[in-house]
Amino acid sequence: MDVDKDAINSPIEQGERGRPNAILHLEGAELSTRQQILLDRLPDYDSRAIVNKRDVSMTDLSALTAKTGVEYAMFTKGHERLIVRGDAKRVNITMDDAEKLNAEGYKWSGHTHVGLYNGWELSASNGDYDVLSKFSQKESVLYNVKGEYQTFKNILRKEQAGE
Repeated sequence: MDVDKDAINSPIEQGERGRPNAILHLEGAELSTRQQILLDRLPDYDSRAIVNKRDVSMTDLSALTAKTGVEYAMFTKGHERLIVRGDAKRVNITMDDAEKLNAEGYKWSGHTHVGLYNGWELSASNGDYDVLSKFSQKESVLYNVKGEYQTFKNILRKEQAGE
């Protein structure tokens, strides 16, 4: 039987490439090719890139957060996605930015939070709720560095609907 010794000695199984939890926990775990291409397009705080919808997912952003230690946000309009790079605590989307994105037809697909805090990293902040209130949608999603996620609701839309 032929055995690939390099595969046996590799600390990462081939299936671990690009997976947020692997990048977080396994030394030498790498981003997938598409994740690395996206990261190259977002080199600094507040870098922005518009990509085809099929070229990025929230899991990709979770992997980028695991690799870089910064937050990312995704906004979707039709077949395109706007990705914004933040820092360790926030993404630079002001209330005016959120209103403009909504007026242009974007939805806030989601964003990532850095770190692991016994699940608290999956809790939306007051700022998250404020930004979501500027969009014509009921909810958005939050991902952590392991690829876990939680949906959070647009409180103002809920109140306006009398729910």
